[in-house]
Amino acid sequence: MAASLSALSAGLFTPVLGEAFAFRDVDGHMLAVTLARCDEHPRATMPGSPRTAFGLVFTCPADVAGAYRGGHGVLSHPALGGIGPLYVERILPLGFPAGTAAYEAAFS
Repeated sequence: MAASLSALSAGLFTPVLGEAFAFRDVDGHMLAVTLARCDEHPRATMPGSPRTAFGLVFTCPADVAGAYRGGHGVLSHPALGGIGPLYVERILPLGFPAGTAAYEAAFS
């Protein structure tokens, strides 16, 4: 588990692309997701920031996600442990097959 959210970087997540994660929100709702993308955003990085801004996109079947739109919670992975609390938001599943729900966590 990372010591703090500020210590996270895209490099931590790149090796686990395509692997299963679980997201548990503050109400205890659990959603099984897959890490589909890990994108760095150098132009969005604040001057002097110790890391490059990045975003994580997680996917799952839309019928499993139901009406869940995202929120605050803890992300967990077998090798990385618990990460959070952090915020994920449901986004348009552009570039993914029909019937996919997508969620994004952004780190600046």
